[in-house]
Amino acid sequence: MQISPFIRRTSRSLSQLFTVVLLVFTLLGCAALDPNHLLTRRIGNQAPADGVALDAGTRQRAYDFVWNRINEAYVDPKLNGVDWDQVGQDHQDKIRAAANDAVFWKSLDSMVAELGDAHTRVLSPHQYALDKDKQSLTLGLLLADLGGDIVVMAVTPASPAAKAGIEKGNRLLTIDTLPALAWWNAQISKARKNSTDRARLKSVKRVFNSGDSEAPTDTLDLQVERNDGSNYQTLLTRTLLPRKETLTAKLLDGGVGYIRLTGFDAQLGGYIQPVFRTVQDVKGLVVDLRGNGGGSLALSITLMNQFVSGRVPIGTRTTRTGKPPSLLMGLIPLGTLGTLELELVGVKKPFLGPVVVLVDSDSASASELFASSLQAIGRVQIVGEITCGCLLGYLGYANVPGGGALADPQKTLAEIRANPNVVGAATFIAAQALL
Repeated sequence: MQISPFIRRTSRSLSQLFTVVLLVFTLLGCAALDPNHLLTRRIGNQAPADGVALDAGTRQRAYDFVWNRINEAYVDPKLNGVDWDQVGQDHQDKIRAAANDAVFWKSLDSMVAELGDAHTRVLSPHQYALDKDKQSLTLGLLLADLGGDIVVMAVTPASPAAKAGIEKGNRLLTIDTLPALAWWNAQISKARKNSTDRARLKSVKRVFNSGDSEAPTDTLDLQVERNDGSNYQTLLTRTLLPRKETLTAKLLDGGVGYIRLTGFDAQLGGYIQPVFRTVQDVKGLVVDLRGNGGGSLALSITLMNQFVSGRVPIGTRTTRTGKPPSLLMGLIPLGTLGTLELELVGVKKPFLGPVVVLVDSDSASASELFASSLQAIGRVQIVGEITCGCLLGYLGYANVPGGGALADPQKTLAEIRANPNVVGAATFIAAQALL
C-alpha cells in the first residue's frame, strides 16, 4: 500500500512538533509546561488492590506530595498565616505511623485542614472513586440542630431513610444509643478544622450520612420521633446512591416563577434556556439554592448572565502568581480561566424583574458566588441564613501516590468588589440573612 505525499508530510509535521514539545519539556520541565498540573489530573492513579495495605514508602511519597504541592502552589503564599513547616513536623510522624490506611488518609486530610480551607482536602482512594463515579454513600438525611433538637430537614428519595419512613420534620431522639444532641456535639468537637463553623457542620452531616472513615460501619441505629409525637427505633444501612444535580422550574401563584438548582454541575448548562422559557413571563423569580454545595464556575456565570443586560464586571480572581492559569508558559490560556477579571455578559432577552435568592448554611462555593455577585450589583435580594463561607475555586483533583487525591490548591478566589465580606484567602460569606 502506498502512502500519499500529503499523509507523509502531515506525519512528518506531527513528528517534528512532537520532537519540539519533547525538547521543550526536557529543557524546562513539567512545571514550565503545565504549572497548574492540569495534564495529570485523574490520570494513571491506581489504588492498591482490596485488602493490600500501603507500604511505608508509598505513605512517605503521599505525605511528601501533599505537603510539597501545598507549600509550592497554594493560592496564598502566606498559607493563610499557617506555619506550614511546623504543621508538617507536627503531623508527619502520626501520618506515617497510622494504624491502618483509613486512619492514614484521614490523618493526611487533618494536616491539610490546618489551612482552615473547606476546599483544600484529601480524599482516600475509596472517596476518590465515588467522586469520579458521581456516587455517594449515604443514609439520605439532611439534619439540623434547631434549638437543641436534631430535626430532619429533608429526605433523599429512594434512600434508606425514605424507605424506613422517616419524614421531614421528624426529630431524632438517639443516634447509636446516645442522645441525639450529645452525638451531634461530639461530632462537632472532633470535626476537621474548616473555613467557618458552618463548614464544620457540613462535615458533621457527611459523617452522619457516610460514616467515619476511621471507624467505618455500614449501619446507624436511630430512635425517631414522628410528627404526631409517636416514636420508633430503626436501623439504617448506608447505601450507594447516584449523585445527580437538577435544574428545574415551575410557576407559583401570583405570577411568580420558581427555579430550583441543587448543584452547579456543568452538565446542566443545556437546561438553562428551557428553564427560563418556563418562567419568561413571570412578575418575579425565586431562585432556590438551599443545600446547593456549589460546583462549576462557568455554570454559575452562565446562569447569572440571564439576569443582566450588557457587560457587568463583578470582581477579580486571585492566583498564587497573579496570572491566570495556563499551559506552556502562558502561551495556551484555559478558556474562561484565562483572565483574572470576572464579567457578566447579559443574554439577548434577560430577566430584569425582581429576584429573590434563597440560601441556607449549606449553600456553598458557586452558590455563594451567584448570590453575592448579583446582590453586589443590586440585582437580587438574599433571604435565608448566612451561607457556608466556602467560596474558593480549584482546578480539580491531583493524584496522590497510593490512589488518593488532593483537591488541588491551584486556586482562584472571586472577590466581589461591592461586597467586603471576604475573610482571609479561603472564605467568602455571601450575606447576612434578610429575614
